[in-house]
Amino acid sequence: MKINSRVIHAIDRRLLSVVIREKVPGVSGWAKPTQIDEYMAKAEESVHVAWKVMSRSDWKMEKRGAVRGDVVETLQLEGYGKVYKFTGIVDCPAKFLFAEFRDNLTRLPEWNPTILKTELIKVVGPGVDLSYQVTAGGGRGVVAPRDFVILRRTAALANDGAVVPTDGEPYAFITSGVSVEVPGYPPLKEYVRGQNKIGCWIMKPTVVKTSSGRLEEKCTFHWIMCCDLKGKIPQFVLDTAFATVMMDYMVHVRQFAAASKSKGLF
Repeated sequence: MKINSRVIHAIDRRLLSVVIREKVPGVSGWAKPTQIDEYMAKAEESVHVAWKVMSRSDWKMEKRGAVRGDVVETLQLEGYGKVYKFTGIVDCPAKFLFAEFRDNLTRLPEWNPTILKTELIKVVGPGVDLSYQVTAGGGRGVVAPRDFVILRRTAALANDGAVVPTDGEPYAFITSGVSVEVPGYPPLKEYVRGQNKIGCWIMKPTVVKTSSGRLEEKCTFHWIMCCDLKGKIPQFVLDTAFATVMMDYMVHVRQFAAASKSKGLF
């Protein structure tokens, strides 16, 4: 049986990709202690910046969603550019959703088709890790898929944005992310490497009174996004694409929450 040379080439490239990825097994093999310190400091800074931006009062309405209360707002931030913020309610406890994002990062593509791939590169320290992600594009096909290398910080927060223990009753939970360079993860020919300047999900416990008068805990979900997708994409196209991406993403988050609730997971 003859095997097409293109098939062999494709297999070779996949094997090479695996080999490259496996060259990043431990701290000594991919980063110096000083770089670990830099990652830790940058992760803490990402939380501070995201919280500060989210708390600003000069957001302007960009788009309303189909679900009541869903809004996307924007503002111009010096040094960063246009920043987008989604706000909406998810029918599940904030702590449950936070734990899912924190502990099951690599499983996101299983229930969220807007994420094609998520790979955990390395746990850098408590609540800090590095990951490789490929998004499915956005704007209903307007923006092609992008890949990102993300430094992530997960934490519980007080009402002033300070990091607090997760085992108490914090004001909110945060998953922040910013783009960094990581040895062994250079840009690939298959994707344009995007840059996440400011990014976070903030999940705030919220008690809502149902129509029957019962009190239920839900999650006020904030999503801050300031991302350079690279390429020459007009701003009006980005405005439509980013707002649509946020709305589409939340559809899958809510479906996941509903499925989890039906399984008795919270």
